[in-house]
Amino acid sequence: MKYLLDTNIIIYYLNGDKRAIEFVDNNLKKCAISHITYLEILVFPYNEEEDRQVRAFLELFKIYDVNREVINMAIKTYRTKKVKMADNLIGSTAKLYNLTLVTRNVDDFKNVELDILNIYEE
Repeated sequence: MKYLLDTNIIIYYLNGDKRAIEFVDNNLKKCAISHITYLEILVFPYNEEEDRQVRAFLELFKIYDVNREVINMAIKTYRTKKVKMADNLIGSTAKLYNLTLVTRNVDDFKNVELDILNIYEE
């Protein structure tokens, strides 16, 4: 199984959350992110050293582009389901590439038909 990490999982990891760290470290070779997540993480106002470290961490993952196929899928989903655009693009990326989306914010994707894993669910 391959995973697409939602932005919140990366944020939890960077903030030292044990569950996120354990999941990512144990599945690193099977994890990817979207360029949307890359953007959402890097807009935070890090100092120069933190920015360098965060970029190096993000480069450990395969990073999926927001290409025309992802955009067209997101347009179709938005027209019928009204999912917020950033979440829609991340969800569409997971769906297009048959990846399981790892997120804590399951409700953000409830209207998108895809495999979701909430690592915080007991």
